[in-house]
Amino acid sequence: MNIHSKPLETLLQEFQANTTSGLTDANVQKARETYGFNELPPPKETPVWLQFLQEFNDPIMYILMAAGVVNALVAEPKDALVIAFVVILNTVVGFIQERRAESALQSLKKLTAPTARVLRNGQMVEIPARELVCGDILLVESGTRIAADARIYEALTLQVDESMLTGESLAVTKKPDMQLDDHAPIGDRLNMLFAGTIVQRGRGKAIVTGIGLHTEFSKISTEIQNAEENESPLQERLEGFGKYLSIGIVAIVIGIFLLGWLRGQSALTMALTAIGLAVSAIPEGLPMSVTITLSIGMRLMAKRHAVIRKLVAVETLGSTNVICSDKTGTLTRNQMTAVKLFVGGMEWNISGTGYDKKGEITSTEGKQANFAENQALSWLVRVGQLCTETRLKDPGSDAPAFEIVGDPTEAALLVLGHKAGMDREREQWGVSVDLPFESERQFMGVTASNGDKRYILVKGSLERLLPRSPQIMQADGTLQPIDPALLQAQTEKFAEQGLRVLFLAMKEVSDVKPPYEMETVDNLVCVGLAAIVDPAREEARDAIAECRKAGIRVKMITGDHAKTAQAIAYDLRLDGENKPEVLAGRELEAMSDEELYKRVETTDVYARVSPTDKLRIVKQLQRYNHVVAMTGDGVNDAPALKQADIGIAMGSGTDVAKDVSGMVITDDNFVSIAAAVRRGRVIFSNLRHILIYILTTSLGGVLTVASSVVVGIPLPVLPAQLLWINLVTDGTSTFPLAFEKEHGNVMNYRPRKRDEALLSTRMVGHIIFCGFWMMLGTMLLFYYNAVVLGYPMLKAQTAAFCTLALFQIWNVQNSRSLERSLFWNLPGRGSGATLEKIRFTDNLPLLGVMVLAMVLQIGAVELPFLDALLDTPYSLDVADWARIAAVSFSIIVIVEIEKLVLAVKNRWFGGAK
Repeated sequence: MNIHSKPLETLLQEFQANTTSGLTDANVQKARETYGFNELPPPKETPVWLQFLQEFNDPIMYILMAAGVVNALVAEPKDALVIAFVVILNTVVGFIQERRAESALQSLKKLTAPTARVLRNGQMVEIPARELVCGDILLVESGTRIAADARIYEALTLQVDESMLTGESLAVTKKPDMQLDDHAPIGDRLNMLFAGTIVQRGRGKAIVTGIGLHTEFSKISTEIQNAEENESPLQERLEGFGKYLSIGIVAIVIGIFLLGWLRGQSALTMALTAIGLAVSAIPEGLPMSVTITLSIGMRLMAKRHAVIRKLVAVETLGSTNVICSDKTGTLTRNQMTAVKLFVGGMEWNISGTGYDKKGEITSTEGKQANFAENQALSWLVRVGQLCTETRLKDPGSDAPAFEIVGDPTEAALLVLGHKAGMDREREQWGVSVDLPFESERQFMGVTASNGDKRYILVKGSLERLLPRSPQIMQADGTLQPIDPALLQAQTEKFAEQGLRVLFLAMKEVSDVKPPYEMETVDNLVCVGLAAIVDPAREEARDAIAECRKAGIRVKMITGDHAKTAQAIAYDLRLDGENKPEVLAGRELEAMSDEELYKRVETTDVYARVSPTDKLRIVKQLQRYNHVVAMTGDGVNDAPALKQADIGIAMGSGTDVAKDVSGMVITDDNFVSIAAAVRRGRVIFSNLRHILIYILTTSLGGVLTVASSVVVGIPLPVLPAQLLWINLVTDGTSTFPLAFEKEHGNVMNYRPRKRDEALLSTRMVGHIIFCGFWMMLGTMLLFYYNAVVLGYPMLKAQTAAFCTLALFQIWNVQNSRSLERSLFWNLPGRGSGATLEKIRFTDNLPLLGVMVLAMVLQIGAVELPFLDALLDTPYSLDVADWARIAAVSFSIIVIVEIEKLVLAVKNRWFGGAK
């Protein structure tokens, strides 16, 4: 369409665009009917029926199906039917769970779907990127990921990273007025924005000219869409663990087959036994259990404002021991109020809180400010009104406070103007924002004109603007040489009160300077200081205390003055009752990496830092082998977010920050970060519970069959019965463990080490002990029924079959916790309990599944159509079921005794639980 070479007026006419007010609702509807939504066709999905069939594409399934065929040809067809039934039912259960997990992950992705800012109906609005239409007026700024192709008509130091399209690593400076020929390559189209590229600096306005398939991005979209997210390290470790375990189990099973065959057992019987045992013992569902557990945890985290974007973030949260957090909005409320001014050598107080309309400006003696007489005070308010990109929205005359659209700091100065009666000032001036605020620059500048007068107005940090300001304005409008020491002392005084200080200045000029000259503007006239309060979040103070208790250090990183940062940090009790150590940006910049390494461990507050400083801080913390979480919201925070073990982007942050982060906090609140750490620990704990359960049940089955072969007695559990046990235990009881609630307070424990083993020595001992106990109980009851009571062999095997099944059903309760009892609390000698109680009803999904499994197991014996399939022709009477229940329930009793013994030892002799 040669959009880049067409005259701008032609494009405005073609797309019915209006640069002043944007599209109307009617225009949008018409454009959508013509162009559709701004989205690419989703990748071609595999049909559901084919996905189901792919579940059978597994070595274990091949073995089972081969066994079924052998059974049908050589032995009784009913065994083949059992195998077929178990295979299909197990596959259906796994398939449904997997689909639910994938659906949950997809719904989470929608929570961080990209947005775009546009002009519509004369208002700036933020809409989902998919709702963009051709003709929309697109507003972009530093950190924005461009959502559509667009022709630029206004740009201010606009630089865009187009490397994904052109391969060029350097950002491209855009020139809206550039004339191009029809055949200009993409890299030379300096008057265009392209979907998928990223604004590195500046801002601009553009007319959307291509969406969806009609963008340059769509030409490479196939490769991007087909890129798969890598598995997390935990998933890879568990998958590898499962493979090695499977190899070990297969080796044991082969040994059992050979031993049984050599002892005179039927080769077919032993082959089927070996196959059934392998299938019941091999943890083929372990990788899926991990995925489902992670997806459940991620869904719960999203409800608490923490949206996980990368699976690795979930496991990293559990071992995080340092959180580097922004101050403004995360640890503070981000509801700025200008409370003090310093103008012409005098302090002024401002009443009112937040964005309340009411308030007065008075001297320290209580005298009302007179803006007609005090020119310096008048200019300070004027600079605050004009040097801004924010606006106030009045909900109505009855509303006590303004709503803001833009930056809270700038809003505080706009409210100050309202209190001063100068809120109409902007209507009398023409303003051009020539130098938007950037964190590394620490100030912004505009040019303002009124009649034939032109001025440069700036506001920002004292450190950056004081060296450029040789003069200061007095109340009568006269200029005097500035006293740097006086202003620095006043800034220190405000900062010690936890106030954020802005330096405001102006300069009269004869003509408007080009934007690039604003970077080096000097000979400014200081009109005063504005001190703004941003109160700490009360809930953040509690969350920080909780993190400290959990062995997590919280470090504040801010662009504020060192004294301000220190005062807020002390108010938040960042280092308990101690005044936290502060490292200022200028001092940090002068340090070598080795010098910073020595300071970074003990320093809790970093002030006036740049994004580059953040990256250095993270790297030096990681040299101590810390697991570091870093928060950020700007495009320049991306390197630090990427370097951190887990990057945490703010929901109000830039697209770039979100793209490189593992987690997005939608409410910008530190409490949500602490809550995510807590949930991350619970998720890892639940994964361990699942692993313990799977391994314990697998070992119990292996030892039961192996012991009978070694001793040389008939098999207590038949091959088809082993498959059934696998279905009613592993197939149903594993997933509800992912719903296990937090036991006690997981934040009372220190973070797990980065390389900590999946299973502790205590867990391995528990698995071996429980597996041995299941084998012992099953074999003893089998012997008692067959020898002492003289039951027919099939009846004795039926009772053993039910005993092993109920052992595994009861054992799922043991796997919920190795430290907490199902029956009692044992008080400790100090604070807290040595052995705390958890209730059966705390995990209702698990309780429901246990009941279902028991009903299925009783049905396996008592229902006629299952009798024939599972070789359970004998019904069991009440006495039989009572013996089975008593023996199998002993697994809970013996583990409770184990917990009690260890608790008593811990209580009286000390040591870990």
